[in-house]
Amino acid sequence: MSPFICRAMQLRDLADVIRIQSEAYVDEILETDEVITQRFIQTADTSWVVERRGEVCGYLVGYYTNLGEVSPWGCEFSHKPSADTFYMHDLAISRAAVGYGLGPFIVKHALAQVPHDALTHAALVSVQNSKGFWEKLGFVTFENLMQAQRQHLATYAGPAFYMVKSLQV
Repeated sequence: MSPFICRAMQLRDLADVIRIQSEAYVDEILETDEVITQRFIQTADTSWVVERRGEVCGYLVGYYTNLGEVSPWGCEFSHKPSADTFYMHDLAISRAAVGYGLGPFIVKHALAQVPHDALTHAALVSVQNSKGFWEKLGFVTFENLMQAQRQHLATYAGPAFYMVKSLQV
């Protein structure tokens, strides 16, 4: 039995989320504590942590939106009422927990929680050379972004790719 569990993120977890973000991301894409807190308030139902013996080791924050819509880096977001896509905005694992397969573990958990009858896709922006990781989970690069969405994608430092996966069986 694995010592790791996934559970809903709580307000008390935000200090750990902020710490893990600073471990996992380069400075150019670190988001402010205020933005992280506001996003959690807006999307607590699609925010999870993975923990081991009460210690938060990673997190995933997402929201409901529409296919082909990219959140600009550093902006707040909330669920869209007519959403067809679960957008995974932020996934990070603490340095101490790297190598345990927690990235795929929390993604699988999150995808099992979203309403597949209403949502047809999952999407994300791949950063920091994570494209191969997402491809192993079945995501592919989505090339048909509108110009405004390509501009949003360009707000991310380094090579960034908008990637999608069908949720339909």
